[in-house]
Amino acid sequence: MLNTTKKLKWLLVLVLIFGGFTIYKLFEELAHNPAYQEHEWIFKIISEFGLFVSVIISAGYFHHWFIAAEEHKESEISLRETLAKYVDGILLNSVKRGFSGITNKEFDFSQIMQGLKSGDSVYWLITFDPRFKNKSRELENAIKNGVHFRMLILKADCRIGELRATETTGFNPHEFSEYSKLFKISLEDVISRIDETITGSLGVFVYDGLPCIPLFIIIHNESKKVDVYNSYYLSEPVSKMPYLHWETELKLNNLTSFESDHWNIADLFVDYFEKRWAMEKEKLYDTTGNELVEYNDFIYAPTAARKKCSNLFNV
Repeated sequence: MLNTTKKLKWLLVLVLIFGGFTIYKLFEELAHNPAYQEHEWIFKIISEFGLFVSVIISAGYFHHWFIAAEEHKESEISLRETLAKYVDGILLNSVKRGFSGITNKEFDFSQIMQGLKSGDSVYWLITFDPRFKNKSRELENAIKNGVHFRMLILKADCRIGELRATETTGFNPHEFSEYSKLFKISLEDVISRIDETITGSLGVFVYDGLPCIPLFIIIHNESKKVDVYNSYYLSEPVSKMPYLHWETELKLNNLTSFESDHWNIADLFVDYFEKRWAMEKEKLYDTTGNELVEYNDFIYAPTAARKKCSNLFNV
């Protein structure tokens, strides 16, 4: 539906086109009338002016609707290509290396959860997220909808947690440890509501090593695309930090592409998570290679899917 402004514009155009043509015809006839011979030159000027207005307005709108629209599309394509090359050059081949953008501020956990589909897999490396208690239902719903989560979370009361707490604004070691405990309890609460009928799964290793960087990796089952979000452990809590967004194609092998000319940052992040996961998974076995019956730093659901929950998507 055309709004009032557009209707008025169209009306003005029609008035100018037909009005100009009418003036042209009217004064053209008057110019050839012997009764007005002494004013012939004036009538011709007015007549030509009317024709000029009618033709110019018609040509302008023909260009606007049929030519300018196509030129606008071509300009947009050219501008995007130019900007991509310019940005890529400034950010050291960022587009080629998978860079997709930066979140506005905080990582929008809810929006990410809503975009997940059945069969997708999520790898999440973090210390803890103080907001998670209010977001745990979204994780639970995603699992019940068929999404598989593999998480690495920091152990409470470990030395690394103490060191991280001292450099984080608004935290002391005790508070940091309590939040770590609460994070695990929230995950255990989710696990308690995941039964054998659920198609998704959750596997969580509790680590006490270096956290390195916060990572949130999404492997899309349908498109075989991988989205990676990473931030940094600085003075602000990671829950308040923006995240960088990277993209890549899913590669179903363990070979790193860093030595080739086609390496991608997202691939390196995925490779790092897989290695960290493998390090924690080794602790499920004793020195003779037998699987430990009890290992408190590995929690998972459903309960009958221990082996599945200790594995990653493409490993």
